[in-house]
Amino acid sequence: MAPLVGIVICNFNKKEYLIRCIESVLDSSYQNFSLYVVDNASTDGSAELVRELFGGKLTLIMNDENKGGTGGFNRGMREALRAGHRYILLLDNDVVIDKETIKHLIDVLEEDPSIGIVGSAIYKMDAPDQLQEVGAAIDWDEFKVVPFYQDVLQPKHLPYIVESDYVPACCALIRADAVRQIGLMDEKWFIHWDDIEWCYRFKQRGYRVVACSRAKVWHKTGAVLHTSTFPHYYLTRNKIRFFAKYAKQDNLMNLAKMIVDEWFKALYFGGLKGKRTVAQTIYMAYEDALNNVTGRAKEHRIFEMETVKVDLLEPVLRSTSKVIVIAESDANPTILMNYMARKGIEYVVRSVGDNGVGSQWMGAQDIRNDTVVLYFCKHVLDIPDNVSHVIVVDQFFNVMDLRKGRDAIRAVRNLRQV
Repeated sequence: MAPLVGIVICNFNKKEYLIRCIESVLDSSYQNFSLYVVDNASTDGSAELVRELFGGKLTLIMNDENKGGTGGFNRGMREALRAGHRYILLLDNDVVIDKETIKHLIDVLEEDPSIGIVGSAIYKMDAPDQLQEVGAAIDWDEFKVVPFYQDVLQPKHLPYIVESDYVPACCALIRADAVRQIGLMDEKWFIHWDDIEWCYRFKQRGYRVVACSRAKVWHKTGAVLHTSTFPHYYLTRNKIRFFAKYAKQDNLMNLAKMIVDEWFKALYFGGLKGKRTVAQTIYMAYEDALNNVTGRAKEHRIFEMETVKVDLLEPVLRSTSKVIVIAESDANPTILMNYMARKGIEYVVRSVGDNGVGSQWMGAQDIRNDTVVLYFCKHVLDIPDNVSHVIVVDQFFNVMDLRKGRDAIRAVRNLRQV
């Protein structure tokens, strides 16, 4: 007999996306489920609309305040555990699931009792053929998570199962017996890194965490255009809390160096672009992480973003009709390409791994008087020493003009070292 699944959707002020998510669940080929929608005290009429449209097809649970992703999911999971469900499926309110997704996820847990959590292949809602990720690894040296198959377009021949350190709670099926053994999410995180820490606890207790490429969902990445430093605070604070708690003792000095380095970059380059509140929030987040401040952010931690932002790249390209982009292998130039498309600028992309960098590599036939050569990287301060006589731009749109030498980058590196 097909197992009864408890499906938990956590919502806060995204009623349009929530309705689409619920409809995709109800339209699933797998129908042996109970659906719980947990509303985190939304003010946009989400709860009222759900009652009106779906009535007795689901259980609506109302929190009296915003308890974050952890508090919302935990409230729903407690109901699902009390109801005796074998599996619990967590869904963010801004995903749409494929008709076969629930069935594929259940098949994975049914076939292998060593797996505690299985996630899906997550595609971008605004680019339906492009992956967001299929599982992720924790990088203990660089203090970050590394998504697998990130931004792959029209993926083919994906492995059926992708062994992972973490799968996002935006779509994850969990073995209920494992939850009873390990516990719910830690509500001290409030939002962000909560599911990463939870998956890590599963792995500590011997359970595998995997992603199933046949299970597909579409996720509205960046669904809300943040006008405040809300994500900067929680992503920063909780990342530091996670690695301070779980990293090896002999790696903590590197964590301290990373804290200083990231804050310097936010302070210096944010100042150039008129985004000083980001650096302020990041500093507060570090302070709270190191003082073990948890839960919802206290006052004077999250600020409204500046409305005026400086575009450092626009002056460089103002008189240009063609751009040659030399892209590092680990830097995805998609955001830069989107920028060029909006500006109507002709460009070509080449890999830095071909034969080197610089105009002498390109060949005279490629260089016109109105051509600009951009070197695209993850961060301008981390480019190799042999990069020169180009304009360097990174994924944060920081810009360094090295056409007259490397003096500019040396000055900033010296300031960072101090």
